[in-house]
Amino acid sequence: MTTKEKREHARSPVDIPAEFIIQGSLYQGQIKNINKGGWTIRDVNKGGVFVETGMSFSIGQNVSMTYRSPTFGKENRIGKIVWISPQGIGVKFREP
Repeated sequence: MTTKEKREHARSPVDIPAEFIIQGSLYQGQIKNINKGGWTIRDVNKGGVFVETGMSFSIGQNVSMTYRSPTFGKENRIGKIVWISPQGIGVKFREP
C-alpha cells in the first residue's frame, strides 16, 4: 500500500507560520502541507499537518499548536507527533 492510499484525506501545499508547544517549550515552524479534512472543508475535527522545523522531537509527543487559517482565522489545535523526518514533524490533530 502506498502512502497516498493510506491517507484518509487529500493534502494541500501551504506555507503558514505556526507556533507550537511541546513539553512546556515554545517553538516556531512552518506548516508546509495540511490535510484537507482539517482545513479547507468545514469538518475541522479531522486532519493533520506537516510542520517544517529544525528541532528534534519524538513520535508520540503531544503538541499544542497555533496558526492562522485562511478559512477560519486563528486556530488552536492539539495533536500528537505521528512521524518525524530531518525536515520536520507530522502532526495528527486530536478529535475535540
